[in-house]
Amino acid sequence: MITLHDRLAELATHPRAVPWTLRLHSGYSSASMARDYVLFAPPFADAARLVLARLHNAVLLTNPAAAQLIAPVPADKLEPVLGALRRIHHVGIFLDHEPIRPTRPDFDLPSVDVPPAFIPAEGLAAGLDIGGTGMKACVLREGVLLRVASAPTWPDGELGIESIERRARALIEEVGEGERIGSLGIGFASPMGVGGRVTELSTVMREKVGDVHAFEGFAGRVAEGLVHGPVAMFNDLANLGRHLSAQGARRIVRLQIGTSFGGCWIDANGMVYATEMGRLVVDAGPDAVAHPYLPLAGAARAYLSNRGLAEDLGRRLGRPLDPRFVGHQLREGLIAGDEHAVAALDRMADTMRGVIAELHAVLPGVTTVECGGSMLLGPAGKGLDARLDHGLPVEFHIAPHPGHDGAVAAAMAPRVDARLKGLKRVG
Repeated sequence: MITLHDRLAELATHPRAVPWTLRLHSGYSSASMARDYVLFAPPFADAARLVLARLHNAVLLTNPAAAQLIAPVPADKLEPVLGALRRIHHVGIFLDHEPIRPTRPDFDLPSVDVPPAFIPAEGLAAGLDIGGTGMKACVLREGVLLRVASAPTWPDGELGIESIERRARALIEEVGEGERIGSLGIGFASPMGVGGRVTELSTVMREKVGDVHAFEGFAGRVAEGLVHGPVAMFNDLANLGRHLSAQGARRIVRLQIGTSFGGCWIDANGMVYATEMGRLVVDAGPDAVAHPYLPLAGAARAYLSNRGLAEDLGRRLGRPLDPRFVGHQLREGLIAGDEHAVAALDRMADTMRGVIAELHAVLPGVTTVECGGSMLLGPAGKGLDARLDHGLPVEFHIAPHPGHDGAVAAAMAPRVDARLKGLKRVG
């Protein structure tokens, strides 16, 4: 892999390198601010493609009102990449001679319709984390994890919203063990609207459930008769960020490897920025993997996800692998010292280095990157941590509970308060 960061560093040393300025605007009023990122690269088409990839990453991570490119080349030298970015981002992307104005007002806000911080609620705090591959539930008493349970999100042959509701309720009953449940938080891997409204479904969820409106009232139906207090439903990564922020975490990026690759970051003031980290471009090599439905190549989700690992490890083994079980296969292979499993983990570490380099380049003041997900239980997490223990511009570590951290964060969602910044979705 040739990371985007390394390619841009190489271009900066080119004898014909000139400045390219990426300007991110916080708003459209006279009181708004702008942040400039200056890159040095030659005025060539290949260089333009890489600079625009960094612009894409900056828009993805910082959520500006508008972005502007001051380029040393005419507009026609920036196509077709500039046109592709304008199609997939829900913010305006302008050249230096174009007026900065709002063009796409349709954006989603993560739910903030929850009770205030640390509300009094009798009984256990239950959490349910629903991913594309697995569901996990837990209960906490006064912040201490008591019990956990898990199940496939979609066992073979299962379809429909009633199926997922039935099994979600069963998991909550299992971890509750008959004790009074005082609150329920649900984390769901999808874009969310105010009040926990699901606004878009992943490919897997669309195939299994169908229309997004099937999730209207979902949280209430899961909680009915089981929960005797507040219920909150959030995007899963927003849950993780709010949980960390409420504990005082600052200047940290939280990543999650699962069916896709998600993330959020917490700034110096405790603001949580939920973002679609899987669309971060990290691979600038000629063999960069194409995104399944966006005009992007080298995006993180193609490498750091169940599906990405299944495709890579399956290619090395010479047979197709089921993404639902590839984490177990990686773990068994590492325990056995299998060379293919070791090579797959090496590739994940190389990709993570590329991700961290982009985070450090774009996000001001980030000091720590934490990564979780069930795949990182056991040798995979230890191996990834060991491979990234030096040579990084920030601290990296594996989350304390990589298998159930999403459910733990969900359990605290109705009982904590932390600020969320609106997420403008791409694609």
